[in-house]
Amino acid sequence: MKIRRYMAKNTQEAILKVKMDLGSEALILNTRKVRKKGLLGLFSKPMTEVLAAVDEYNPPGYYSGNTGKVSEAGNGQKNAQFEYSGSNQSSVSNHASISDEKEGKIANLENKITSIEEVLRKLCAQVMDEEKPAGRIAGDEQKIRKDSVTEVFYSNLVKNEVDPEIARKIVNAAATRLNTSSGVNDMAAHLSGIITGLLGKPETIRDSNNGRPVTVIFVGPTGVGKTTTLAKIAANYLLNRKKTVGLITADTYRIAAVEQLKTYAEILGIPVSVVYTPAEMKEAVNSHSDKDLILIDTAGRSHKNKAQFEELKALITASGADEVYLVLSATTSLRNCREILNSYSFLKDYKLLFTKTDETPVLGIILNVRYMTGKSLSYITTGQSVPDDIETANIEKITKNLMGSCTG
Repeated sequence: MKIRRYMAKNTQEAILKVKMDLGSEALILNTRKVRKKGLLGLFSKPMTEVLAAVDEYNPPGYYSGNTGKVSEAGNGQKNAQFEYSGSNQSSVSNHASISDEKEGKIANLENKITSIEEVLRKLCAQVMDEEKPAGRIAGDEQKIRKDSVTEVFYSNLVKNEVDPEIARKIVNAAATRLNTSSGVNDMAAHLSGIITGLLGKPETIRDSNNGRPVTVIFVGPTGVGKTTTLAKIAANYLLNRKKTVGLITADTYRIAAVEQLKTYAEILGIPVSVVYTPAEMKEAVNSHSDKDLILIDTAGRSHKNKAQFEELKALITASGADEVYLVLSATTSLRNCREILNSYSFLKDYKLLFTKTDETPVLGIILNVRYMTGKSLSYITTGQSVPDDIETANIEKITKNLMGSCTG
């Protein structure tokens, strides 16, 4: 009896190997799923192991004597059909007896092989235990478990569009805080603490001091929603905080933007000024000196148009703004975001404001920008409704989203 073992991706492939090697009459003695050894085996699909045998001395499908040929039935079942002639009916019973005897031998062989496999498995485990100190075995298992947990959280961060390099630094920092008894919950707690610390405490518009208005200017690329965001803040300060507000727009590249802000100002009953030059900016700011808050809208600058930034620099200088807000869309890709930040690198002190968080299920861009710039978060917008869809950045909610336990 020839016995061989075959490894394959699935049962069908393994059986095909058996037939090609031993023939279609080979017997399948045992089938089981096994994994590769080592760390990589934990993340790979299990393989199929098949133990097969074939009679070396009596070729399958044939018997000696005048009893004829054994044919193979469909569906993988083997059915001995005999071609015989004359009145020799006893040959049928003889072959039945031979078949029964063969099946009995196979069953007995299966039991023996199973017993041998079990003994070999125990011996192998014993040898490995003797060669490896107990402490090392426990250490290896702990390292595998720790690495597995780390990779799960790393994968979640990357899926939520955190820069892979930043994600790797974060999970490695969290992993160093784990001890031998730490589990998934401990890793999650450490990771949450690190991300929360990186995001920092949001800083919004500060209150007026010394009897002067607080002047705030909003800058950012085209299409991020600066004008709508400015209107939301104006409405909130006017209606909820009972502050006086003045509006200035330098977004004269788009007539629609000027009209949009004028419409909001008319509804709220607050004054609005339109400026075209840095000199006019100074005059407009002085004209609102009796207000608690002055909000300035600027034209969106494409990060690919360097010439426009010289004009923006002059407007910011002329405004004498107390605070500058860089407005970015949460839907911006990491690549575009890097280019935008590079274009606005002339800004020395500013806060980050993210819009359109309702238009994306992941908020990795917030952590990426915060990490790359070191600037404070402030507000996020969650829709188009004025003044409702704006709020101070919720650090806990953002952290849960980044870790994968929150969907929005």
